[in-house]
Amino acid sequence: MADEDAGSKDAQWTAAWIEQQRELLRQQAGRSTVGSEEVRNLGARWLDIGRAWLGGLQGLAQRQEGEALPLGSFKVGGELLDVWRNAWTTLDVSQQSASRALSDMLGRLPPIGIAREHTEAWRELAATQAECQRLEQELRGVLLGVQGDALNLLEERVRQRQASDQPITGYRDLYDLWVECAEQVFAKVAHSDAYGKLQAELGNASMRLRSHHQRVIEYGLRQFDLPTRSELNSVHLQLRVLKQQVAELKARDKSAAAAKKPRKRRDRGPSQ
Repeated sequence: MADEDAGSKDAQWTAAWIEQQRELLRQQAGRSTVGSEEVRNLGARWLDIGRAWLGGLQGLAQRQEGEALPLGSFKVGGELLDVWRNAWTTLDVSQQSASRALSDMLGRLPPIGIAREHTEAWRELAATQAECQRLEQELRGVLLGVQGDALNLLEERVRQRQASDQPITGYRDLYDLWVECAEQVFAKVAHSDAYGKLQAELGNASMRLRSHHQRVIEYGLRQFDLPTRSELNSVHLQLRVLKQQVAELKARDKSAAAAKKPRKRRDRGPSQ
């Protein structure tokens, strides 16, 4: 009777632990990554920065000219800010991710004016970031599925051990069995073609995202006449080539000097 009570208690806490892990998985799967309020606050700050920048340019021009310039001189900048504000106020981030919403919003902005190349760069960056986030979410779903299948397999293994009079006796025993089940489930997923394709797509998207990030940063640095990463890489390459050439010239001069240096004759004693 005591053995039956102990086995029943073991089954109860084991089932409770597995259900607790399932609840954590459900919470992870339902957790939103949008952050709509943060995205809207960021857009409002960008609008404030744009207005301040345009007002500063207008004030600087007025001080330099000594007379008030008409607002039409900065009409293009004001219209671009209006377009940005209209696109941002109609942005809906409640039903989609922030990166996808930002990509859609940039897609509606007209690439015109002196900043059209920069707008295109930001558009490509936002689209690539949205694609990368989509693939990350897909991979996250696959890994959550692996954990769910591992818990199902764990529950089955626990029942099998209870049926064979080998119940789980402690958390360590349960943890080891859980790890074993998770490894078996993940091994099947990791060797599938779909998982390999997803990993490859995510890797390629990450490299494209890094490239577009670099392009946007370099575009901004050029506006302030600052050195970019591409320029520094070019300088580093030229410096390495010059170091190799100097080393080769030094080695050549050393060999030539050694060849021209006269050899000392060894003095010989008087012949017998």
